[in-house]
Formats: sequence, structure tokens, C-alpha cells
Amino acid sequence: MSTSIIVPNKMKQALQAGKRLFGTMVVEFRQPSVMQLLANAGLDFAIIDNEHGPFSVETIADLSRMARLVGVTPIVRVPQLEYPYVAQSLDGGAQGVMIPRVFGVDDVLRAVEITRFPPRGRRGNSLSRGYTNFRGGSTPEAMAASNAETLLVIQIETAEAVENLEAITSVPDVDICLIGPNDLSIALGVPGQLDSPVLHAAIQKTIDVCVKNGVYPALHINSVEWANYWLERGMRIISTFSEAGYLTQGCARVVQAMKG
Repeated sequence: MSTSIIVPNKMKQALQAGKRLFGTMVVEFRQPSVMQLLANAGLDFAIIDNEHGPFSVETIADLSRMARLVGVTPIVRVPQLEYPYVAQSLDGGAQGVMIPRVFGVDDVLRAVEITRFPPRGRRGNSLSRGYTNFRGGSTPEAMAASNAETLLVIQIETAEAVENLEAITSVPDVDICLIGPNDLSIALGVPGQLDSPVLHAAIQKTIDVCVKNGVYPALHINSVEWANYWLERGMRIISTFSEAGYLTQGCARVVQAMKG
């Protein structure tokens, strides 16, 4: 049977085609139509924040399925590296998971183990779920296709992760390393200093090591100026602000323009 029960990952295809991609965090809105709004705005992906956000398993599945329907790649940032968080997110329809608070290669190997089906991992299999559009089919073909289409995103937000970048990016199943500059600046002793040479050195090292080892470097940042700065220096993926942040900023601009 065809592996078409697994939806192709548009983000992965675009990256392989050499494109730069842009997205945002979804941190508050639980209505699936938020994904339609993000698609209308031209965003490529949405990170559903289940580390800091108020989302249930059901909401994550609803958001993920709507995102897929409108052509936005859904990635779930799980609260921690535990099998239920990862499995429920992927089974519900997420096309990628982001792992926070990574320190070294052991964390990454564990992430591979629980995000990938055998023989590459030990994720449990259940067809006719959100990730197969509720269709059944060949189990071996579905597992192989899901392994190929699922993005594994490793967050670089600790000093240890920066130190261990070579080993982290050498793990074959790592697709993306995403820098969280706020937490990373705290870990490096320069909290909130986005212009710190210490932080810049860590970000540039991440870009360089990722490119060398075939991993896509990514950044989440709440500044268009800094986003463009790092795009010019090799960043391939940029996540900016959040759906709540965009709403606040858009409303504020209109109100300020009317008030004069």
C-alpha cells in the first residue's frame, strides 16, 4: 500500500530545496483557526509551546491537524524529554517536536529513541491516528515514512549544549538546532544582552557547526533587527514573537496611529 497516509513535511521539503523559513510560537490561542491566520500571514511553521503554554493534549492535536490542513508545519515544544509528551504530540498530528533543556549527546540519543519508529528508535506504533489522517495501511511503510517526515528540533539554550555541539549535531536524526537566545544568554552569564559578544560567539558557533554537519540552524527571537542580522550570517530558520505578541503589536500600532 502507498505511504500516502503520511503527509509530506512541507518544512522539510523547503529546507532541502535551500529555502529560508519563517514561523512563530503559538503560546496562548487554543482556537484552531489561529493556524489559518498564520497561514494567511505567510508563515511556514508554528511552534506550539507546550513547555510554557496552557495546552491540553486535545488542543495540541486540534492545532496540529488544522496547521497541516492549511499548509503550516506544526512543531510541538514538549515540556520535557518524556515519552508520553512526545508520542501524544506526534500521534496527534505534529510533524516535529522540539526538545528543551538539552545538555549533551545522551539527551539527543534519548530524543531520537522516542521520536523514531524501529529500527531507528523505539516509538510505539498506532495507525489510524492524527498523524495518518485517521487512515490505516502498511505498518512498515507508515513507520518508515513517518521517520523520514518527522522533524527533530534540539534547543540550544544551555552552556553545555554549546560546548557539546559537535557531538549533538553528529547524531544522524537531528534535523534542526534552535537557539533560544534569552535562556542561552542567562546560561552564559549575560542575561538579556542580545548584543553580547559572548552570546554572539555561541550563536555563530551553532550556525557554523550545524552547517558543517548538515543540520539546519534556527533562532527564535523577538526582534526583526536581530532576526535579519542573523539571517545575513547563515541562519536558515527564524521564529519571531508569538501569535499573542503579533496581536498586541498590531493593535498597538493601529491605536497609536489613530491617537496620533
